[in-house]
Amino acid sequence: MQIFKPLVNLVLILIVALPRAKVFAGEPNTKNTVKLEELVFPSELKELSQAPGSVYFTPYIKNKVLIPIHIWGSVGTSGLHYLPSGITFVKALSIAGGPQSNADLSNVKITRELGHSLKEYSFNVKDGGDIEAKSFVMKPGDTIFVGQSTFYINRGYYTSLIGIVATILGTVLIYRQVQNR
Repeated sequence: MQIFKPLVNLVLILIVALPRAKVFAGEPNTKNTVKLEELVFPSELKELSQAPGSVYFTPYIKNKVLIPIHIWGSVGTSGLHYLPSGITFVKALSIAGGPQSNADLSNVKITRELGHSLKEYSFNVKDGGDIEAKSFVMKPGDTIFVGQSTFYINRGYYTSLIGIVATILGTVLIYRQVQNR
């Protein structure tokens, strides 16, 4: 009986979760196809560790096939996330913990493998995102990259530089005061 459970789960998910997608085992030939080896079922991930830098899955989504999406950069939990099929870009970003305070949201990139080539999409979600960003559907194997703002990267350098200039200016002013007495 236990042997048939994964097979029953597979059949149920294929019937319920993928009514509009064409499922096959070979190379994709249309944009609505899903390769079987890209799919993961929640029952397969029950023993998966939840450590930082690890693989994450969304346990509260029921009756959906999970697809692998890489979310990297300045987000709450970067790494490989197994998210429900049909999830949009903004929802995927939110499930990964959302952008960090030092994230550059003006140029978030999504890289998608199309056959033997890569296609890159860029979104400006600085003000919450537009209709295109909120309706962009993620596919298995997509990679979201949220860069870091250069202001925050260079903040330590500029702070040090301002401190040095202030010290030199203060020293010059004190020296002039001492010379005038």
